[in-house]
Amino acid sequence: MQLIKGLAMISDLDKLINYLNMGLSSHIVITGSERNIEQFQIDLKGRLESEGKSTRELLCTTEHLDLNQCKEVDSLLVKGLGDLPAQHNNSYAIRTYLDMGTYNKLRSIIFCETEHYTRHFNDYNAPFYQFCLHCPIGND
Repeated sequence: MQLIKGLAMISDLDKLINYLNMGLSSHIVITGSERNIEQFQIDLKGRLESEGKSTRELLCTTEHLDLNQCKEVDSLLVKGLGDLPAQHNNSYAIRTYLDMGTYNKLRSIIFCETEHYTRHFNDYNAPFYQFCLHCPIGND
């Protein structure tokens, strides 16, 4: 059973890499269980770096955000968005930063547990409403 889950994760990873390489979307949200997301992020970061692409992680918190740390990077891996209230100032700041990055060829991969997805990406009043391509992973 673990082997089948592992193969499904590889397939999800290959699909995501293809989406990124085709330029299908500059911003992609990955949803799944916490465990699947953690493993997927590790695998994705390793894959991108093995292809010579730079990555940086951005942890979303209600504390001060230093978005300048994310300049000059190919792919930004955004974690913890689900922990922020949808209307929090940092949610708006991150969305604005990602919008501006689109013009500098910044690609972002947002990791969001399935249970938090609707609050951030399907709420018309939330800053991430219909913002990016949705890629669910795994089958917990």
